[in-house]
Amino acid sequence: MEGADARRFAQAQFAGDVDALAPGHWQWNAWLDAKGRVQALMHLADVAEDRLLAVLRGGDAKAIHGTLTRYLLRMRASLDVRTFTGRRGGPVPVSIARMDADQVVLGYGTRSLRLDAASASPEPAAQSVWRLADIRAGWPDLPNGGPAFLPPALGLEHLGAVAFDKGCYPGQEIAARLHYLGGHKHRLCRLQGPAPLSVGDVRNADGTPNAWILAVAAVQEDTVEALAVVPGNAANKINILGSQFTINTKFDP
Repeated sequence: MEGADARRFAQAQFAGDVDALAPGHWQWNAWLDAKGRVQALMHLADVAEDRLLAVLRGGDAKAIHGTLTRYLLRMRASLDVRTFTGRRGGPVPVSIARMDADQVVLGYGTRSLRLDAASASPEPAAQSVWRLADIRAGWPDLPNGGPAFLPPALGLEHLGAVAFDKGCYPGQEIAARLHYLGGHKHRLCRLQGPAPLSVGDVRNADGTPNAWILAVAAVQEDTVEALAVVPGNAANKINILGSQFTINTKFDP
């Protein structure tokens, strides 16, 4: 997003407080529809004057671009879609965003995400380590082709990706109602257990939803950890595919 009104446009459309985003930093943010469902989850970075970069965590960038463009109206801003290759980098303080030559660097603390235009083959071992770190931090990706979750199901308040003290934005009324009155039926958690899991919907024998697995990483040969959306009434354990998984709602800082 570029232009003199790029920040004003993002503040009006996204659920997080873009006015609080300092130059050279990134924040969690989200774009909701009118019913409060999460359409885009992102790291929103201020990479230069009048220029924001939304690094999407799941979803179709071209589709999101097409819909957002319709709301530009008389805004002095433009939207563009770029494709990057993500690489793991060394430690960079959390929330730092900077340009290193032709790379965008986002600081995650003990690690960093480096984005550049060069293509590269995926490294499964490195991807698994990266995914496990995200799971333990409670950092979700939107599932492709999955349900449209409400903010509490993805832990958006825990991430700081939704604000309740800023001006109006799409879905604000629903998000605020869930925040102040509660009543949402799902929550984000970490699962640990023995059985292999796959990303996607897991259902009970009667066909009712049991959990939605967002990410899976192997810890040991016979143990996996997963980031999942589970029913809010689930206690300390949940049965998935005939195996018991421990539920943990605490995440690494």
